[in-house]
Amino acid sequence: MDYAFCIVCKAASTNLKRTLLMLTGKIVNFQRPEQLPESYVRSNIITDKYVKRLDQVPPKYRDWRFKDNRYFTFMFVREPLERLVSAYRFMLVENAYANMDVEIIRKYRPRDYKDSAERYNVTFAEFVRYVLDQYAAGEMFNGHWAPQNELCRVCELRYDFIGHFETLQKDADVVVSKLKSRIMDVEQSRRVANIKFPADSGHQKSSDFLQRMYASVPAAHIKALYQMYADDYTLFGFKHPIITGST
Repeated sequence: MDYAFCIVCKAASTNLKRTLLMLTGKIVNFQRPEQLPESYVRSNIITDKYVKRLDQVPPKYRDWRFKDNRYFTFMFVREPLERLVSAYRFMLVENAYANMDVEIIRKYRPRDYKDSAERYNVTFAEFVRYVLDQYAAGEMFNGHWAPQNELCRVCELRYDFIGHFETLQKDADVVVSKLKSRIMDVEQSRRVANIKFPADSGHQKSSDFLQRMYASVPAAHIKALYQMYADDYTLFGFKHPIITGST
C-alpha cells in the first residue's frame, strides 16, 4: 500500500492518522480507528512502528514519491478562517501550548502579566493579532495555522486527491476505498476490510458561528487574514466567508 499523506493540522489530521494506522492491519488491540487514544496517535514513538514518516527518509528519496504513479498522494484542507478558530481553541482554550498564552499576554497586555499565574485567558482577537504579527515579521509559522498550501507544497508536488473538511466523510471514504484497493497482501486486506473513517468526525461551522468568533476582531485584521491565506482560498476553491469585524 504505497501512499504519501501530507498532514494538515486542524483538518481532521488525528482521525485520518487513526484510520491509516488501522489500515496497516498490524494493530490488534483496537477494532476501529475511533478507539485509538489521541495520545497513542500523537506519539511518534508509537506510530513510527506502523507508518513511516517522510522526514525519516533521506531528502533525495522524498519528492520522487509524488512523481511516481505507484504512490497515491493525498491531503485534506479546511476553510482558513475556520481552521484558525480551531487552532485557537486547541492551543489556548483546551490546552496551554508551549506557554503561548504567557507570550501573548506579555506582548499585548504586559500589565496583566504575573509570575504566579498558571494560565491566562487570551482572547481570539489577541490570538489573531499574534498570528498577523508573526506573518508581518516573516517568522516561521506554527503548523496549526500556517497556510495549507505551504505546508504541503502544492505548487511543487503532485497530489492525486485533495479532500476538504467541509465534505470530510465523503472525501475520507474515497481515500479509504482507494487505499484498500492498493493492498496486495490478501491477509492484510481481510483484516482491514471493515475499517472505516470515523463517522461524524468533521463538523463544519456555520457562518453565524464564524461571525460571533470574529466579531471582536478588527475589520482590518480580517482583511489581513484574507491576504495571508489568499493562496489557500484560490488553490483550494474556498470562498471568503462574509464576516463583519469590529471597527
